[in-house]
Amino acid sequence: MITSPRKSVSSIMLILTTALFVLFILFDTYSWGKYVLFALSILILFLGFYMNDGKIKLKLNAYFIINILFIGFVLISSLWAMQPSDTVIMTRTLARTFICAYMVYISFLNIKQFDTISLLKAVMWSGYIVAIYALAFYGLDRLIDAGKDSGMRVDNEFANVNTIGLACALSCVIQVGIRFIGRNLRLFPSALFMIPCIVVIAATQSRKAIVFLAAGILGCIFVNAQKSDKKLGGKLFRILLGICVCVVIFYIILQLNIFSGVRERMSALMNSFFGTGAADHSTTLRHDMRILGLKWFIRHPIGGIGMANPHILARDYLNFNAYLHDNFAELLCGGGIIGFCLYYTMYVYLFSQLWKYRKVDKQRVAFFALWLMLMLAMNFGMVTYYSKAQNFYLMIHFMNVFDLKRKATELCKSENTSRQ
Repeated sequence: MITSPRKSVSSIMLILTTALFVLFILFDTYSWGKYVLFALSILILFLGFYMNDGKIKLKLNAYFIINILFIGFVLISSLWAMQPSDTVIMTRTLARTFICAYMVYISFLNIKQFDTISLLKAVMWSGYIVAIYALAFYGLDRLIDAGKDSGMRVDNEFANVNTIGLACALSCVIQVGIRFIGRNLRLFPSALFMIPCIVVIAATQSRKAIVFLAAGILGCIFVNAQKSDKKLGGKLFRILLGICVCVVIFYIILQLNIFSGVRERMSALMNSFFGTGAADHSTTLRHDMRILGLKWFIRHPIGGIGMANPHILARDYLNFNAYLHDNFAELLCGGGIIGFCLYYTMYVYLFSQLWKYRKVDKQRVAFFALWLMLMLAMNFGMVTYYSKAQNFYLMIHFMNVFDLKRKATELCKSENTSRQ
């Protein structure tokens, strides 16, 4: 079987994109990592030139405009920031990330008949590769022991453990989601990589990863129901039955010894939420940081205290020099109403466009809406606005909207042609 050069180049672009997502996690703490990411992005852009006969059209659309406005505001906020140098550094970080993401964005967007689902597969495989790397780095025995005791949780030795756990959880959700969307992805052998992902999630004891995984798989049941043409009653029955089955399976899995540490940490989180029992130090500290950020937002509601500056408050008032571990509180405190609205305009736009084109591909729209809601929910427990991975995930969402628009236009043209 002879493969055409263009198909081979397209496959290489996806392999390089997968490598890009993997390096977001593995090399994020290395100073030279940004140069590797930039080089990969340029290589993808050059391959995009080849795929488009030496032409690349710049897309000055919502993705470009919203990001430029937000990055511009971050820079301007240095004028009133408590520590302007931190704000300038954050501006450079956001600008570099956006430039890399935009190169990938226009490279794939200019390819005719490109399906965004291919990028989903790249994200999925990147999480699997991270899980395999974690197994090799820590060793299976250490990961199993780490999952059994909350005091033996693996450390941030090569990357943040929450980031590792979330990458693995996202891969599992995409694996199930793509299968339900109906794309040509066999359940095996790729689904076998969900096993090391689950082991790694247990070892990281990441509550965010567990919630993401559980909510994502349950959400995929709703996605699957969209392909049915049955009446509403039939759909509801299928959804409820699927949820009940998944809940039982999750409960059984969580009773395994390897999830003992996760159970302890989830119990502490529930104690904090309902005000019963003792909450762990991490949960209490995160709550105090959130409250601190909101208090200072009330003092500086319009422009905040300067982007990337809330860690100064955490250092001075809580003796913990770190961001506020809550994207909403971080943006409100650092950027005020202006910064908060500029950033979350992306989410508002994406949700509105998914609703607008919901009839083009119901299952696909449902899956991307689910993923976007999960990303939004994770903002309660982590600062994501400067995350390279999160920025690239949002880029994929914008690509999906563009793809839906293109398909809607094609459907409209075909309908007009058939009428004539």
